[in-house]
Amino acid sequence: MSFPSVDPIPLPAPIWLMKLLSDVTLALHFSAVMILVGSLILVCWHNGLGRNRGSADQVSASFTLARRLPVLMTFVINLGIPPLLFLQTLYGRAIYSSSVLIAVMWISVIFLVMLDYWLIYRLVAAIENKKSGLGIGLLALCITMGIGQIYSKNMTLMLRPEVWQQMYTHSTMGLQGYHGDPTTTPRWLFVMCGGLVFGGLWALMLSNMGHITDGVRTHLRKSGGALTALGGVLQIGCALRVVSSQPEAVRTAIGSHALYTISGILFLATILVTALLGAFQGAKAVSNIPLAVTGLLTGFLSAAGAVIYRDGIRDMTLLQKGYDVWQQTESSNWSVIGLFLLLFVIMLGILFWLLMVMKKATAPVEQVTL
Repeated sequence: MSFPSVDPIPLPAPIWLMKLLSDVTLALHFSAVMILVGSLILVCWHNGLGRNRGSADQVSASFTLARRLPVLMTFVINLGIPPLLFLQTLYGRAIYSSSVLIAVMWISVIFLVMLDYWLIYRLVAAIENKKSGLGIGLLALCITMGIGQIYSKNMTLMLRPEVWQQMYTHSTMGLQGYHGDPTTTPRWLFVMCGGLVFGGLWALMLSNMGHITDGVRTHLRKSGGALTALGGVLQIGCALRVVSSQPEAVRTAIGSHALYTISGILFLATILVTALLGAFQGAKAVSNIPLAVTGLLTGFLSAAGAVIYRDGIRDMTLLQKGYDVWQQTESSNWSVIGLFLLLFVIMLGILFWLLMVMKKATAPVEQVTL
């Protein structure tokens, strides 16, 4: 089946620029998502185990992580909008078709995110009020991972135009899902395992805060280091599974492209360094801000490498199906592009200023009692 032959509106910027911005914003979004997933895992672990052991320090470690979840969710949502807009601009005929076919599941993401947000606030309140938040945390984790599964299904279905007609014939109401593709689950597991990496890195960063007790610091450092190392190993395994599940023609096309070969090497090298940094901090009782920041930086580079390789899988797959993203009509509006880049730089400056304000603010109370 060929793609819908609709004359697209000319792209308002060079394709290479739009793909660059798409990859950068998607890497930032994935990083935020993975921090959220990993934080929820650690909150549930420390809260459940801490209450069972009667350890106030471990419950406080869960609270230190939990009270930052609403802010993390804000970053997840806001950083998720730009890559979705770039996706619609560059691959509209593909993503619109797949979204219509699973419309009910796709639109449910809005309500699931709202529910997830509410549960996160309830989780923070439960721990602060000396109640077990384990059930709430596990439900929030399941919903977060479920949203990721829906995204994985849609991003896979957009690459399979050969099944669109059959699915539309089966149901025109958007009440169906997409099942049976061997690449969907590996793609989803790759990001979820990244949650272990970034959640661990986030815990290591928080362990360097000066206003927490030594006991809380130790729990965050040890669990963060172990989770980062474990996640790095699992993510490499998932990455290999994602590649091996692709059709032979796609693997061959990617393997012959220098950019995607380099991005694959970048991912493997940086995820190994990240895992080793995490293991070192967790096992050697040594964690400081430079080490933690370095880990987050190498973690982000691994996410960037994976995003570029993922982009290659999408382009090569669609090329096999008759859609070449690089052949779209372009009519660059450089005044708008310049304004966008200027606002982007201003936004970064505002974020830096807000971080400085937060740094100077009075430290919050992180210790809770059982």
